[in-house]
Amino acid sequence: MKAYRDSSALVEALHIPSQRDKIRLETAVTRPHSLAEIFSTLTKGLIYQYSPDDAAKILSDLKNDISFVELNADETQNAIHQARKLGVRGARIHDLMHAQAAIKSEADVLLTLDKTGFSSLNVSVKIAEP
Repeated sequence: MKAYRDSSALVEALHIPSQRDKIRLETAVTRPHSLAEIFSTLTKGLIYQYSPDDAAKILSDLKNDISFVELNADETQNAIHQARKLGVRGARIHDLMHAQAAIKSEADVLLTLDKTGFSSLNVSVKIAEP
């Protein structure tokens, strides 16, 4: 199974051994930008509090177990044009970009902790919690 994981699903996987093991076994995919999102989450000190060095090490290990897909400028622009039709506003554009990357990667499922938010995008990829 090919599973696209947004940053919320990846942060969870870093802290739940059974989820981390799944990343190693499945064909896991995300956008490179997810690494920056995870670094932000790990170092901001609200739920997790890692030093920048420790967070960088964690991400270095993670990137070896995951594949990356990126949208080019035309694909990004097309998604932005679709945003109006989908009712996407503000920060939800980042979720739409994750969904479009999941579709591009031909993932079977997009895993996220924000299933309700992603489901509201009405995109052609299955949305599920990890």
